[in-house]
Amino acid sequence: MMNRREFLKAVHKALIAAGGAGFFSMEELEALEIGDIKKPDIIWLQAMSCDGCSTSFLNADISILDILTSFTNVIFHPTLMAATGEMATDIIEKYKSDNLILVVEGAIPTQLPHACLMGDRFINDWIANTAKKAKAAISAGTCATFAGICDMKGMMTGAGSLRYFLEQENISTPVVNLPTCPMKPNHFLYTLFFYIKHNTLPPMDDSNRPLRFFGETIHDRCVYYYDYQEKNFAEKIGDRGCLFKLGCQGPVTKNDCVRSSNTYDKYNCIKSGHPCVGCASENFPRTIMFKRSDDKREIKKYKTFKRI
Repeated sequence: MMNRREFLKAVHKALIAAGGAGFFSMEELEALEIGDIKKPDIIWLQAMSCDGCSTSFLNADISILDILTSFTNVIFHPTLMAATGEMATDIIEKYKSDNLILVVEGAIPTQLPHACLMGDRFINDWIANTAKKAKAAISAGTCATFAGICDMKGMMTGAGSLRYFLEQENISTPVVNLPTCPMKPNHFLYTLFFYIKHNTLPPMDDSNRPLRFFGETIHDRCVYYYDYQEKNFAEKIGDRGCLFKLGCQGPVTKNDCVRSSNTYDKYNCIKSGHPCVGCASENFPRTIMFKRSDDKREIKKYKTFKRI
């Protein structure tokens, strides 16, 4: 059991590992925890999802639940809260604040809202009404960012990303996208504390992803990049060499998997000797997950790409 000082040191260490050393000091963490710096309120809503991002979030190196309760005011999270039924939904209904961050996990059923309800109302309505109150919104995971699995061929819900949904509703709340299936805890930690310090979202690319984590492809920093240059390709999983011919999606996927030292990334695809599945890409998932260079099958249109 950590005492308060040890906990703050652990949080600061995690923040440094995530890239926040330049904007959040140990003294500022202490001030935030005791309330000298205003804590943001968080409402976390789950649309069409498997709750995997929340589960991953809770499995971080340090207790994310402790971080959330120490440095933010968690108003609503369906996985964490004890309240149920009307008692839970009334919390959102009656909530008023000028310092709200909305987090959305999962894709939004833009054409079949009945596909996802919370209480007796469409999740679309809950998200729209809450987003209007929020100063910023976070898309947690690939489904909320690019519609992901929910937008595969054959789906009838019209699954869309949070950014697309808010644009269709004419809601101007700024959105930051944190793709990866599931979302990486360190990405959320960095984004949250950056916002607390600067009262704005971190620098982002054209897809609203933080440049800190999504500025380069996995291929650019891959441990097998030298093998790629030397054309030393693995013929089967387990072989030494670049995994490109085994269908690795690193060249078309932006993420920090291979350069991150967090526990979450110690056993990712490539570090485990497996081709990258591209789970942070707008192309995820594909009908042929690993397409070798000599595979003559065509990857047919499997996503609409209309609602991201």
